[in-house]
Amino acid sequence: MSIVGNHVTNEEKVVARFTKYLNGPMGRTVLENLEEGEDFVLQTSEHTLRVTKRRGRAVVTMMKLPLV
Repeated sequence: MSIVGNHVTNEEKVVARFTKYLNGPMGRTVLENLEEGEDFVLQTSEHTLRVTKRRGRAVVTMMKLPLV
């Protein structure tokens, strides 16, 4: 069986990876130090992500930066 039209972008993969990491055992310390609704920006060499604590879990979104 094959799945047609299931294209996952590189950005979606990055968001999924950071979400899984931050909501796992290794990311517990990060979440413990955030208040509910608090967020921070995480920047890698290729992406800028916003991490927000909602309902005790990390929600990761890709930030779109303006073209310069």
